[in-house]
Amino acid sequence: MRPYGALSTSCLLAGAALIGCSAPVAGDAADVSGVVTQGVVRVERAINLSRDAAPIELDDAAPEGAADEGAGSVTNVLAKFMRLSSAMDPELAEGAVGQPFVLPSAGSCMVLSPAAEDEAASSFSSLSPIELLDAGDVTMRTDSTEMPLAARAFPDVGALVFGVFYTSRDATSDLPAPARYVFESSGSGQLDRFAFEADAPAGPEDVRVGDADLADGVELGAGVGAVVQWRADEGGDAGRARDVIYVDVTSAYGATVRCAFKDTGRGVIPGSLLDPSTLGPLPASATLAVHRTRQVPFSAAGIDAGEVRFDLSVNGRARLAAH
Repeated sequence: MRPYGALSTSCLLAGAALIGCSAPVAGDAADVSGVVTQGVVRVERAINLSRDAAPIELDDAAPEGAADEGAGSVTNVLAKFMRLSSAMDPELAEGAVGQPFVLPSAGSCMVLSPAAEDEAASSFSSLSPIELLDAGDVTMRTDSTEMPLAARAFPDVGALVFGVFYTSRDATSDLPAPARYVFESSGSGQLDRFAFEADAPAGPEDVRVGDADLADGVELGAGVGAVVQWRADEGGDAGRARDVIYVDVTSAYGATVRCAFKDTGRGVIPGSLLDPSTLGPLPASATLAVHRTRQVPFSAAGIDAGEVRFDLSVNGRARLAAH
């Protein structure tokens, strides 16, 4: 279970009626050969507020050493450009290549577990081959930083997935937010040269659970709803209107309760989910993470459908005990 990145699961899991999944949609962009090129870029920053911080976990493709970082900021950039059948479910395809981005709809919650992830992975064998395209040299820039991404060979998954993807080289790279990000490639024989940009939101600030500051650690009562508050991003532009806040409560036993909210500054985790049947025997140690996420579509030469996903989070210690 990976509480700080997009957790691996599938929209086909039980309870999918609550889930709002997202992936670039090619639609009419599919070429006459029945093949599409889909681009997904993820920009993640996780800030551990706890003074006695434990390692933060990000995506499997995070730079080497990311999981060894404690307090402070851990970052990850992942870019992949996939050539796949236009008939393939994009969520399932992304799950085979890495981790799909899965959220409940705003105002709803879901429970993620390692067993559910294993069940989702069993469906990958039915997929057609997915080629990860070489884009040449790929660079990410902001006003304050320039980051060449590292090309990495994808681990062999039978004949299903092959090619290269791109990641940041350093798990402590500076990823400012809010900021405008520009992505550029030199191009290759597989993919034309491209350039596109996307605006990142601010990370969550002033996070409190009940009367407690998240940085000080929080107490959760079993069966009692938890009120989570944060500084709302009150801007009126289109980017902010798409922002979603989601909260993960992840127990030491591996289960995660995930709730999504509109970015209004307040949300409530239902007490019915803060329960031993969900998070394990009491008292239970847990981590509570508050994420602000934004999904920005992009278009570029040779890419039929593209999306940049920003996921900026803060996290702290939590303890679930009988009320």
